[in-house]
Amino acid sequence: MTISISETIRKHLGWCPNARTIRTKSGSGADGSLRAGTVSAGSSGPAGIASGRPGDWWYEHTQRGALIIGSVSIVAIIILATMYFFGIVWVAALVLGIMIFILAIMSTLTVSVCDGTLQIRYGPVGLIRKRWPVTDIASVTAVTNPWYYGWGIRVTPHGTLYNISGYGAVEIRMLDGKTFRIGTDEPEALGKAIESSRAMGSGPRVGDR
Repeated sequence: MTISISETIRKHLGWCPNARTIRTKSGSGADGSLRAGTVSAGSSGPAGIASGRPGDWWYEHTQRGALIIGSVSIVAIIILATMYFFGIVWVAALVLGIMIFILAIMSTLTVSVCDGTLQIRYGPVGLIRKRWPVTDIASVTAVTNPWYYGWGIRVTPHGTLYNISGYGAVEIRMLDGKTFRIGTDEPEALGKAIESSRAMGSGPRVGDR
């Protein structure tokens, strides 16, 4: 059996590929594929499929932290300009390195529902990531965070908040009673993706026989 590249990525890296086109045996279109915007969860943004098996449900959406990216970029430009006119100073070089590191680990937030697992990943390098089995989730609710909750990883009265930009979020309540929030600019689509994955229950993953 030929294993697709996307399947290999999910198997070895444990992450759903953020593909613009996802192939499925029961897909629509002449090439047997589903395009982004045909998500069964009702989202017009990320790519996704629901074909009745947990491993067939893919949802992935990346949100960029505009404030973080803008602020760090401005500081980096100022440091580079200073170093250009006055020469390299080790303190300035160290600060520049810190700015680049912040962009690498906190500039984006990617949320994925794949293979029966809800996953989040900060930044393109994925140094900070979390995952939860959807079977451990009791309920999902779309909410709006107050402005003072801020961005990043914060402790709130509703549990830990994982946010990168804006005030929209979904509140996840686990079967053990614990709650947390995931910031997103499409809470309805994320909520539907989680509920759809939960509804499928447990079963074979893609490629299992």
